[in-house]
Amino acid sequence: MAAIRGRELYQVLFYGVIFVVAAVGALAYWGVREIRRDAAVVAVENSARGLSGAVTVLLDAVLSTNEEIGEGLLDSLEPEVLRREFRKVFERHQNVAAVMISDGQGLRYLLTRRYGGVVEGVPDTLHTELDWSQFKDARDKGAPFKGWSVDLPEVDRALAEEFAHLEPGQVNWRSSNRFHGVGEAWVTASALEDTKAGERLMLSFAFPVDALLSRLGGAERGGAERIFLYLGNGKAMPVVGVGEGVATGVADAAVKGGELADPVLAGAVERVAAADPTGPEKPFSYQVDGEVWWAWAMPLTVFGDTLSLGVAVPRKNVLSALTSDTFLQGGAVLLIVIAFGVLVVLQRNRGRIEAMGRRREAAVTAEEIKSLLLEGEGGRLEFKQTLRFNLKSGKNGKEIEHACLKTVSAFLNSEGGTLLVGVADDGTVTGFGEDNFESDDRALLHFNNLVDRHIGTEFSRYIDSAVIDVDGVKVLRIHCIPARAPAILDAAKGEEFYVRSGPASRALTFRQFREWLEKHQ
Repeated sequence: MAAIRGRELYQVLFYGVIFVVAAVGALAYWGVREIRRDAAVVAVENSARGLSGAVTVLLDAVLSTNEEIGEGLLDSLEPEVLRREFRKVFERHQNVAAVMISDGQGLRYLLTRRYGGVVEGVPDTLHTELDWSQFKDARDKGAPFKGWSVDLPEVDRALAEEFAHLEPGQVNWRSSNRFHGVGEAWVTASALEDTKAGERLMLSFAFPVDALLSRLGGAERGGAERIFLYLGNGKAMPVVGVGEGVATGVADAAVKGGELADPVLAGAVERVAAADPTGPEKPFSYQVDGEVWWAWAMPLTVFGDTLSLGVAVPRKNVLSALTSDTFLQGGAVLLIVIAFGVLVVLQRNRGRIEAMGRRREAAVTAEEIKSLLLEGEGGRLEFKQTLRFNLKSGKNGKEIEHACLKTVSAFLNSEGGTLLVGVADDGTVTGFGEDNFESDDRALLHFNNLVDRHIGTEFSRYIDSAVIDVDGVKVLRIHCIPARAPAILDAAKGEEFYVRSGPASRALTFRQFREWLEKHQ
């Protein structure tokens, strides 16, 4: 990979800082966003599962009755026996509104409490309609009852489908308005039971939906601020708190999302309805009046066709101090301040940084020397054939050393540059053999001594010198970077100050030097 040189080093650092700050900011924002999302998902799921405990309270009726079933409750499927035993269930569990027994073919028995007693429904032989009877008390022999208009084939189909999907030990909740026509909303909890005769049946216990709404209204909500029951048909019932006018449970209490007065509930229900038939698998977010909400409808059914418990939680309820908008805004401001501070430091040290880059511009190989030769002399490159030997007089001369030092000081006071000793003005490599140094080290030592005596020891750190073999000929490469202080040349006629002007080194007058100094302070 090519080395970063000269001004490129400053530019890389400058834009690198901007890139790093932007990347850190983006990663931090993305990370906090993911943390927010995970926290919201966990909070909504925990809230829904916690509220489902209120449903479990009603389910206790099923569980306790299941224990009784194991003691012989379903040993006989005669209506008289079932009626007697399920009357006891009604007495012990006031929230149970009806009991149904079904199998893989459909409904076999239905008992519901009505008019101060119970109403019994038994399918006829052809399973086309129910024979209804009404019993006022346990001693009543029963009387024919007009009953309700029930589509028995449709009821059989729904119960048979549920029976086929249900596994032993599972309890499935669903809305069950299809089972009656009296206008009252029920929910049912169904479970499989095996009789002693080896027959598998499904028990379904029906509860008025207002009983479930009342339980949920008084339950611990966690972070949820809105609760609703979703019935799986695009309709939902809002759950209000105790003392807030809990719904009466009539069937028309369930409405479409767009008909809900609460925009938070309306938005949640509409999103759930759009994901039918099973609803969203994971919590989702949406906005209402600029506030972000997270919602989820947790299916209460085993196979997720109807009845879900929905919750809506405002994002502010699940944000921690480290994920709040205030934290993000503060973090962004801090990053900007840090970036600004670093960029200011870089700007103040731009010259030094670029000088560091320019050090790396020094040619170190014969190929790099040849590349410089192709450029020709200019503001940052000059050729000298010797370091001390005067080719015209045939002897060493101070004027030759002065010419080399003049170029070096001019580079130090300008943009830096390279002096190649051993190269003719036309770029021909001649070597500096006429200088007659004993070795390369002696040549370098002589040059360093010249710098120390005539420019100053403190400027040695801005100069890098080396002897490089170019096709068998030695070239002294002297690379200079801009100095932080003015490099004044101590010449025989007095102190001189040089800068580069195109391919030449130009001496400045005192006034020009003062102007230069003012610009470079």
